Amino acid sequence: MVKISRLFIFLSCLFSSTVVVGESAPPCVLITIPKSGSHMVIKALYFLTGGSPIWHTHFPSLCYIPSEQGFLYTHFCVSSQLEKNYSHLPELKKIINVRDLRDVCISMVHQICKSPWPGMNQDIRNKFKKMSFEKQLLFVINFDYELDEVAEFAPNSLQASIAKIAEQAVQYSQERDCLVCKYENLVGLRGGGSEELQKEELRRIITYLDLSVSESLLSDIASSLYGNEVDPFSSGKFAHFQSTFQQGKVNNWKNFFTEEHKEAFKHRLGKSLIALGYEQDNNW
Repeated sequence: MVKISRLFIFLSCLFSSTVVVGESAPPCVLITIPKSGSHMVIKALYFLTGGSPIWHTHFPSLCYIPSEQGFLYTHFCVSSQLEKNYSHLPELKKIINVRDLRDVCISMVHQICKSPWPGMNQDIRNKFKKMSFEKQLLFVINFDYELDEVAEFAPNSLQASIAKIAEQAVQYSQERDCLVCKYENLVGLRGGGSEELQKEELRRIITYLDLSVSESLLSDIASSLYGNEVDPFSSGKFAHFQSTFQQGKVNNWKNFFTEEHKEAFKHRLGKSLIALGYEQDNNW
């Protein structure tokens, strides 16, 4: 196992807590559902390995990034060409991060109101912002388009409709060589989860990457994940990344979904929700 041996206290201008920096880790890629707590996993990987995220929608020309430089990071949907490139690297570790798709839809509404969304042109977004929240949520659940359309407005991103995102996330979650992490397990007590689930999810990442971490250091990492109290983003290695954390509570969708939303969601996303393990059937 790769032994983590250095403890590093980051400059107070970044954050004040003590975290772990690992010596090395195998090459890996983090692929997440947008609005699924991607930055929590990024922080966990950074604290565990010392590597920073390297955003990509096209594979690096060298087809390899040394682990000390960082780890690959992208959202679903992954292009067919990128999937093909991944397949030629059998030793590449793939970590998939998922979240209850109902909460993802709520978070997407807030994010679209704050900033442009890949695949949504300015005219559509302006109309979206004038809708009531109820109609905005219904729009997000139902909104769909072809991947070719995304390239017209966001050529460096293939984030598509929530239905397409969910379909691909389900596909990856069923691959035996991928590690699937759940947002709900990583948020801890402050996000409506539990401390034990949070630590267990970190242990799964540690085992998957063949690392070794003491329980005391694992506790330090766990306490730094949720929220923006520990926020390395927007500076240094994270200059091109910003935290989009809002509230992030588990089961927040229950405060917003009407019967109309439920029916639309079950029709569009019900099977994916079940496949990802969030419901046993559509009787919710």
